[in-house]
Amino acid sequence: MTAVPGAVPTLEHDRRGPVSGALRLGLVPLWTIGCWLAWLLAGPGWGGAARRRRVVRGWARGLARILRVRVVSSGRAPEAPFLLVSNHLSYLDVVVLASLVDAVFVAKREVRRWPLFGPAARAIGCIFVDRESPRDALRAGAAMQDAVLAGHGVVLFAEGTSSDGSTVLELRPALLEWPARAGHEVHTATVSYHTGPGDPPASESLCWWGDMTFLPHLSRVCRLGPSEARVAFGGATISAPDRKSLARALHAALLSHFTRSGSA
Repeated sequence: MTAVPGAVPTLEHDRRGPVSGALRLGLVPLWTIGCWLAWLLAGPGWGGAARRRRVVRGWARGLARILRVRVVSSGRAPEAPFLLVSNHLSYLDVVVLASLVDAVFVAKREVRRWPLFGPAARAIGCIFVDRESPRDALRAGAAMQDAVLAGHGVVLFAEGTSSDGSTVLELRPALLEWPARAGHEVHTATVSYHTGPGDPPASESLCWWGDMTFLPHLSRVCRLGPSEARVAFGGATISAPDRKSLARALHAALLSHFTRSGSA
């Protein structure tokens, strides 16, 4: 496994009290705003697309450091252009994967309205989708295809919702129409979270699912001791002649390198 540079080096239990947690919670928006401004400045005269990719990667790695989430990876991360399908456990998945790959993320439309993170997501070109609307799924699928054809990476959380990290949920095939129709090879990755001694298991603290709300959950994350996010990239790409077959093949591939979230 490879650790991301600058990440937390150990899982020794070190919470340093509520003040430290409050400081980290305050640093999250400050760091995000600073990187957002750097993104806006990264126009053609400031390095363009390459600079913007570095800003997003720096934002993700810096935020992981603030939250004391050590990111480790195994397997080979894909290089753009690509479509990567991952399991989905938390909004933290975006931070973790963005620290490893240069990509556009597909997100549910509700993210557009989140304080601070919604405008930032719009600025970096996230593809928003109403997963309950078949027509909007077609629009988002076309946007994903356009992004890949333009040379970008795209990350899709095809379960359609987040879970507690105990397994990989069945994949929803709606957004897999275009790669199946085009015979496009799809990459896979699985994410798992692991908390340190004395902290609640990841299913209760780092995973964000069910009726958990964003800001209270982020506040709890900031009070945790050091934790770890493990990303396993699949070794083989997947293709299938139709979206349902592709969803089943991708689900089997994800399960083959999935690790259950828990405690270190």
